[in-house]
Amino acid sequence: MVTENHKKIFVATYPFGVCDSKPKDILEEASSVEIVYNSLGRRLKVGEVGKFLKGVHGVIAGTELYGENELSQADSLEVISRVGVGLDSINFIACKKHNVGVTYTPEAPSDGVADLAVGQMINLLRGIFISNKLIRKNIWHRTMGRLLSEVKIGILGVGRIGKRVIKRLYGFGVEVFACDINPDLEFGKEYGVYWVSHEELFRICDIVSVHIPLNEENINCVNITDLTNMKEGSFIINTSRGPVVDENALEFVLENKHLGGAALDVFNKEPYNGPLTKFENIILTAHIGSSAHQSRYLMELGAATDCLNVLMGRKPDNPVPNEYWK
Repeated sequence: MVTENHKKIFVATYPFGVCDSKPKDILEEASSVEIVYNSLGRRLKVGEVGKFLKGVHGVIAGTELYGENELSQADSLEVISRVGVGLDSINFIACKKHNVGVTYTPEAPSDGVADLAVGQMINLLRGIFISNKLIRKNIWHRTMGRLLSEVKIGILGVGRIGKRVIKRLYGFGVEVFACDINPDLEFGKEYGVYWVSHEELFRICDIVSVHIPLNEENINCVNITDLTNMKEGSFIINTSRGPVVDENALEFVLENKHLGGAALDVFNKEPYNGPLTKFENIILTAHIGSSAHQSRYLMELGAATDCLNVLMGRKPDNPVPNEYWK
């Protein structure tokens, strides 16, 4: 029997509750709440989301698109609770128009992304991925690499994830250079960070790791000028969002053998099957930054908890900051 206070939640993200059942449990144990799961068994494509939103009060969202077209089909929606931190797939003008709140899980994926970034630094410097490919081709070649302590590492964006990367590098005795629009000077002093300009970061460092959010100002923030100004044989890593790095510019500098390589976990279009796949010295991963059991569990738990918080009239733990609504 449907009561007056009955709420319906659509779990759009897939998979959900695999790493730990608790996020599903707290949803299914909530009183007067009906849970509907993504029946397609994959990420929802453009044009598919809207048909699932009729009669839904809350959405546990992945990276699928929530724009005007989708929200205009939602007749009861109160909240989009994002599993993760990226908000570029959510149209806040449309959310404001349709009176839909948004929450996210800013801390939960950070350790997973930071681990991946540091792992890729070592992978690139030591040529681990290259050695793996050569052995599979029956070629025994001892690739000569460099230690982390031999190089200068640049961090573009020193927020939640950038700081975690720096903390992980601290024990390696690395020279860390950083650029941020609001540098945390106390943090920098504690971890021996050298603050530099955007231009200096790319000119000085042997590796630049990108950790900035995607917004209108940051599209192609890393451009052809930055990449060509990097040292010959240097590396770039992007675990933030694809459009932050100009993929055409990256293709150009790799084609001209200016860079030693790159590691990308994010792309302009995902799934990715573009021209960067032709280069042997680039590591391509399928947006796995937060795909660690603990990170995924905390993301799902936070999203489920805040979705219920909003629908039950409680204050959410992690509402999206006011700056996104401007």
